[in-house]
Amino acid sequence: MSKPRLTQYGIEFPSDGAVRSKLTRTLLAVDIDFQSMITCEADGRTTIRFLAPRNDALSQRLRGMGLEVREKEVFRPETPHSRRTARARKQALAAQDVNVLSLYGVVEGDNMRIVLAMERPSDAAVLIERLGYASD
Repeated sequence: MSKPRLTQYGIEFPSDGAVRSKLTRTLLAVDIDFQSMITCEADGRTTIRFLAPRNDALSQRLRGMGLEVREKEVFRPETPHSRRTARARKQALAAQDVNVLSLYGVVEGDNMRIVLAMERPSDAAVLIERLGYASD
């Protein structure tokens, strides 16, 4: 793996049904997988996060709608689900000053598939490969 494969999009906007409807139509038009979407609402603002291949035209379109758009390159490695393995890999990342910006995952049998957003993704890619993460 020489570079991140996906982008984690974070879209923030005032909690308004009309804005949400227009955003939903826009995301459907570019075939965004709604199963990978996380939505949070607080203090009159809505934030939607999802994973998708980088799409500069989509980002421009969303910004043109007046939405705040954040993009982070991410990795989706798979690793054995064991505390010892996870701890060793986290320590190795920390030892190389690779800061994890966000992390979430799901356990599937004996394995855990995680989504990592890190500072300096190009440097992190080499380290992740060296640590033996299998990527999809």
